[in-house]
Amino acid sequence: MEFNGWNVVVWIHLLAMAFFVGGQLFVGLAVVPVFRAQGGSEGPAREWMIPIARRFGWASLGAISLSLITGAALASHLHLWNEHAMHLKLTLVAIAVVLVCIHVFITKGANRLLQGLILLDSIAIVLAATAL
Repeated sequence: MEFNGWNVVVWIHLLAMAFFVGGQLFVGLAVVPVFRAQGGSEGPAREWMIPIARRFGWASLGAISLSLITGAALASHLHLWNEHAMHLKLTLVAIAVVLVCIHVFITKGANRLLQGLILLDSIAIVLAATAL
C-alpha cells in the first residue's frame, strides 16, 4: 500500500470509530458492572463513575465528530454518496446521533436500553462500512 494523504484520512477515520465502539464496549462490559456492584449511583462508586462517564462522553463526542468529518471527506473523494451501503451507513449514523442525544440530554445517561441500542447501532455502522 502506498502512503498518501488519503491513507492518513482512512486511518484517522478508523481510529476514531474504534475509539468510540471500543470505548462503549469497555465502559459497558467492565466499568458499569463494577459501578453497579458497588451500589450504583447510591454507593461509593458514584465519586469515580461520574468523572469517567463525563470524560468518556467528551472524548466520544470528539471521536464521532472526527468520524463524520473524515467520513464525509472519504465519501466525496471515493464518490460513494450514491452507494446503497453509504445510505445505510448514514441512516445508522443518524440513528446513533439521535440515540446519543436522547441518552445524554434527556435520560442523563441513566437508561440501559439506550446504552445497548447505541452499542448495537455502532456495531451495525461498522458492519455497513465493511460493504463500502
